[in-house]
Amino acid sequence: MPERDPKAEAAVLARKAAGDAKAMRLLASDPEVSDEIVGFHAQQAVEKWLKAVLGWRGIVFEYTHDLHRLVAEVVAAVGEVPFEIPEVVALTEHAVPLRYDELLNRHAVVGLVDEVGRWTNAQLR
Repeated sequence: MPERDPKAEAAVLARKAAGDAKAMRLLASDPEVSDEIVGFHAQQAVEKWLKAVLGWRGIVFEYTHDLHRLVAEVVAAVGEVPFEIPEVVALTEHAVPLRYDELLNRHAVVGLVDEVGRWTNAQLR
């Protein structure tokens, strides 16, 4: 069995996160698409990017949708992060369908997800 390559796995997660972020941006501009769908892709992008940062550093992470737990693990590994942690953690509500029922500030969420993406890309260099 081939040996696990954490950096290669992190790169795959980052690529998949970028795909979720692209879907989020495209869907966010369409008022006929529900907030739940936009929020789901936002949550998925952030989750994968956080896991990519952990994996890049060789840190084994749990397969969870809990952004609070993932942010705490990332902060423990790298120190401070430039994005608003409570806003990122709030995206956890979008991980499970039918859980979220508040209006989504699409512009703010797109900006937040893009900020996490830029930060992650810098971490993976």
